Amino acid sequence: MNPAEIHYRIAWRATSHFPGAHASRQQGGGLRFRNHASLLDAPDPRRFDIHASLRDPFGELKVRIYSQTSTIPVFVVADLSASMGFVGVRAKMATLAQLVASLSYSAFRAGDRFGFVGCGDGSAEPWLLPASMHRAGGHEVAEALRDFEPQARNAQGMLRAGELMGARRALVFLVSDFHWPEALLDEVMASLAWHDVVPVVLWDRDEYQRLPRFGLARVRDPESGASRLLLMRRSLRQRIEQAFARRQAVLAERFAPCGRLPLMLDNGFDADAVSHYFYD
Repeated sequence: MNPAEIHYRIAWRATSHFPGAHASRQQGGGLRFRNHASLLDAPDPRRFDIHASLRDPFGELKVRIYSQTSTIPVFVVADLSASMGFVGVRAKMATLAQLVASLSYSAFRAGDRFGFVGCGDGSAEPWLLPASMHRAGGHEVAEALRDFEPQARNAQGMLRAGELMGARRALVFLVSDFHWPEALLDEVMASLAWHDVVPVVLWDRDEYQRLPRFGLARVRDPESGASRLLLMRRSLRQRIEQAFARRQAVLAERFAPCGRLPLMLDNGFDADAVSHYFYD
């Protein structure tokens, strides 16, 4: 059974010479009329326009020029630090795996190339799937992610993602829970500034909404390993929920100048929600 398809779109013009589904800067055999040109400049008599030729004051023969639709690279750049190993209502890695599988399949359906970059703290080699139209590549990455238990102490390796994707502008799904220092967040976004970045925030409602009403609860930071014993009560639950609400507002504030608001996935993967993000 094929994964659910995601329908994405871009607001910029692709530069690839390969025909695809996106508006581009290339001229060719598309259906979108661009302008007229002299037959001498664009020697394609199949595009001859008799009406434009008769109207030309200099008597030049005119042909129609069309814009070609082209392909783009689509990347998932994923945070593989330890906090992404959280398991609540759903496992964050399972949600990431579903997103990768669907985007890989959707890129294949659209004729686009799909790639994956996964980074932790930089001490280990990053996961890298170069952008290609090989359909099985994304499926294999998704299957590997389902069984992967992230252990990295931070997400500093994300700073390398930009150099690993190549020079061609891409649609990038930047996937993380974004429990990062703000300085790192700004540096990562600056390193990806050339690309069209869709920040995908993976949270789980067990992290902040479905906490115990009352009693002792041991909480642990998966990246530092530090743990604390807390007396859970109503006021503390409200403070935790407010902290997550403030963090969501901060992320929106940080990402908005980069061109896109964050896509929140706090209830597992939903292909329709991802598609609606591009069309709402």
